[in-house]
Amino acid sequence: MTDSIFRESFDNIYLDLSKEPGKCRLAESGLGWKPAGGTTFTLDKAELAHAQWSKAAKGYELRLHTKASDGKNGGVVQLDGFKQDDHDTIAKCFKVWYGVEFVQKEHALRGWNWGKTEVGKNELMFNVRNQPAFELPYSEISNTNLPGKNELAIEFALQNDDKDTGTNGHLGGARGQGKKSSAALDQLTEIRFYIPGQETRKAGKASDDEGSGDEEEEEDVAAAMALYDTLVAKAQIGEVAGETFATFLE
Repeated sequence: MTDSIFRESFDNIYLDLSKEPGKCRLAESGLGWKPAGGTTFTLDKAELAHAQWSKAAKGYELRLHTKASDGKNGGVVQLDGFKQDDHDTIAKCFKVWYGVEFVQKEHALRGWNWGKTEVGKNELMFNVRNQPAFELPYSEISNTNLPGKNELAIEFALQNDDKDTGTNGHLGGARGQGKKSSAALDQLTEIRFYIPGQETRKAGKASDDEGSGDEEEEEDVAAAMALYDTLVAKAQIGEVAGETFATFLE
């Protein structure tokens, strides 16, 4: 990021659940975050797709979605710790300097555990009455499986040591590049969804008897399986992950 005469600075901001706060600066060319004695994180304005403002754990959160879903700075970037009074200043920066959508969202606070999943470009959202209850960036997902007919389990990437950044590194993002600090000692390791019903999806092409051409066939699959297949593709989960302890021959 190049230096700019026009910029706005905010103190005590946390990047992607970092343990220590840092200073966040918005400039005409993009934005940056730097902790005391740590590595600087920068994001060019050309990489920004849209931004979201909402209430979060440490105050108000600026949630940035980038145009690239993988690679350096790809996916979702979270900046937490802003004050409510910072909203107008930040909104003006995104309108004048960056020219991207800046929306304010209210999260669902009813405590309900049923709702609808929404698959986005960079994250999976769980909505309750058309309001987001929580979001799961694909870079945080290490594995997913189907423990039951209508169940879907999602496992989260965890740190192995103090130097491990704790996410699916090949998806990029700040933490994947070693700039996102690991979370607290107590961490959520798995979440499960109960997804009843079926969905219709395209199964491929087949030729009809009259030879009029190829037509796409449709098939009914379990809704849990449909979401499973989507997450495997979005989070780039391989068929085999981790170390093999034992192999059983047929």
